[in-house]
Amino acid sequence: MNHELPSLHTSRHFSRLLGLLLGLILPVMQGHPAAGTDLPSADSAADALPKPSFECTEAQAFIERVICAEPSLAALDAEMGAAFRDYRDRASRPAERDARLAAQRLWLEGRAGACPGAAQAQTSVRPEGARNEVAAACLSRIYEHRVALLRYELNAAAWPRVRFRPTLVEGAGTKLCEDLLRDLVASFFGRGLFVNPLGEREIGFVPVPGLGDAPMVLRADIDAYNLGKPFPVLQWVEDKEGPGLPTVEYHAFASSTELLSAIGRGVEPLAHSVRAASRPVIDADRLPRPNPKKPQTRPRAAFARGSILTVDEMPRFFRYEDHIYLLGPMQPVPGKPGDLGVYRLYGPAELHRVCLFDAHVPMAHRADPVSALPELEAYKRAAAPLLPTGRLCPSVGDLARTFADHAAWRPWVLDRRPSSGELSDGQLDLYMRNRALTGPEKARQYRAYVAARDAALEAVAPFYRNEFGRAPAEARRYAALYLDRKISDAFKVDPDDGSTAPLFAENYAAKHVAQQAALTGNMAALRDVLGPEPKAIAKGVTGDLDEPLVTDALEHPQTLRALLELGLDANEIGVSGRTPLMVAARLDLVEAADILLAHGAALDAGAGSAAAQTDSTGDPSCMSADAAAIDAPGRTALSYAAALASPEMVRLLLDTGADAAHLDDAGRRPADYVKNRAGEAGRSARIAEMLK
Repeated sequence: MNHELPSLHTSRHFSRLLGLLLGLILPVMQGHPAAGTDLPSADSAADALPKPSFECTEAQAFIERVICAEPSLAALDAEMGAAFRDYRDRASRPAERDARLAAQRLWLEGRAGACPGAAQAQTSVRPEGARNEVAAACLSRIYEHRVALLRYELNAAAWPRVRFRPTLVEGAGTKLCEDLLRDLVASFFGRGLFVNPLGEREIGFVPVPGLGDAPMVLRADIDAYNLGKPFPVLQWVEDKEGPGLPTVEYHAFASSTELLSAIGRGVEPLAHSVRAASRPVIDADRLPRPNPKKPQTRPRAAFARGSILTVDEMPRFFRYEDHIYLLGPMQPVPGKPGDLGVYRLYGPAELHRVCLFDAHVPMAHRADPVSALPELEAYKRAAAPLLPTGRLCPSVGDLARTFADHAAWRPWVLDRRPSSGELSDGQLDLYMRNRALTGPEKARQYRAYVAARDAALEAVAPFYRNEFGRAPAEARRYAALYLDRKISDAFKVDPDDGSTAPLFAENYAAKHVAQQAALTGNMAALRDVLGPEPKAIAKGVTGDLDEPLVTDALEHPQTLRALLELGLDANEIGVSGRTPLMVAARLDLVEAADILLAHGAALDAGAGSAAAQTDSTGDPSCMSADAAAIDAPGRTALSYAAALASPEMVRLLLDTGADAAHLDDAGRRPADYVKNRAGEAGRSARIAEMLK
């Protein structure tokens, strides 16, 4: 939607909300930094920035100054200029070329009307940076839409074998529906991540001064019921700091006077008291309800469910030939087409559906044949432990329900270069491979990741082969791009943890020859690295993210025994806070545990806190605070064996004298972890009996 947004710098809470909201609103630019980036002062940096289609030194209008100051907009403006020149030159007759030029001039003149924040910003009291952010949010949206329309013919011709695309289910022959279908299909063929069929038709909302930013309150004066009487419609956008998306509500006042009166007599928090004095634009409680005893035969708009919706379900107001309509995502109905509906309102509980678009891939058994593949789920599960947060954090794009908002698997989207802040497939691959060198657990995870990725490639490649007509090698390349995009979209790096950065270094593996040798059991290479002073050199080659070499060698008994005989410490604590014996217990390496115990491994040593937090911290929106329930300091090797290993490992530790009554820092005994075991119930029962 054409959201006009306050400054990024008002509060930490608002910054997160703005980031989430812009993730749905702003199109992802093709290989350029995000909107909102200030122009560098250095001449060399300025020379490297994208240039718009006009000279910035001659820019006078506020919109032009915003475009020059925002690299993503400058790039989009240049892209639109090239797209228009091609569009104009493809006209077969001079009169047609003139008509296309006139239409483009009208579009340029209409930018201020389509983006009220840009038109009003010159009189705003907000600082320049905040005003740029407001204008850029809207301008990015309408520019992306315009480029898609200008390139529609070329893009459609370039992909003749695509058997699926948005289709019109209801409303054929209606000019509104036919025009929107063309816009939707054009946007589908565009290179942006988000599909936007409305462009400059969408009605712009601007912030209401004085109502705060939690929630954000935005206003537009709309003749929502098409009665010739515009009235203030307020949009509440609220983020509750949880893992879900922000929510959106629409409320209205009969007149500007009534709104001002409500603000004047309101009490703090003002945004909430003003909302209490308003009335719903769409009264979901009064809309006709489906009969629960009969199967639903027509899909219903998501806004018919209630007044509070997530941002991916919210309806969007737009103008078409002097009338106001709503574009609304639909509640999915099994076996029924229809993902986007267009409605005309006649009152809070009176509406008529004009158009219905099927915007999903038409498959009989699943809505999205890519993301629903079990192989892809296995891939994401395998990759999650290798990521900084220890799990996949769903991004805003992943949460978007409708195909019209999110179609990241399109080849033309996958081919675009990553935007600023995104990982390329090469960076992701480098991170994964380097992480495998930090210890045997990560090495195991990496092997699982590689196997799952190969399986996922085999599953996803036929989709690009069959649906897009790509050759086998190209289909596999697109499948790889899609898989890696799914991971990099969810890649969250804890800003307070600098330990992740070295894992992106090209020379990381060259500095970890000793770790590679230990993990592969190459004792000859280890002897070359360790030289005449093995104990001292082993300490020196262990980095901030590494487990001890003894731990690295656990899967290779002969190498492990040789390292211990060279004098390396059987009780050295690694970056995980665990001794080699604890890691052996976690990995159920019984022979390695026996070797360690024979070389003086401490049975009841307690685990310390992890030095590198890349597995236990990260984005609070996806990381829960349950780490202590599964890994508290003070845990012993027997505690880990009870939760993760076999009865044979537990028996070895008990027979050697491990204390089954030992309490960790959370006050738990080893037996307390048995109930959380996954896998065969019989093994858990045997271990529980052994620990009594």
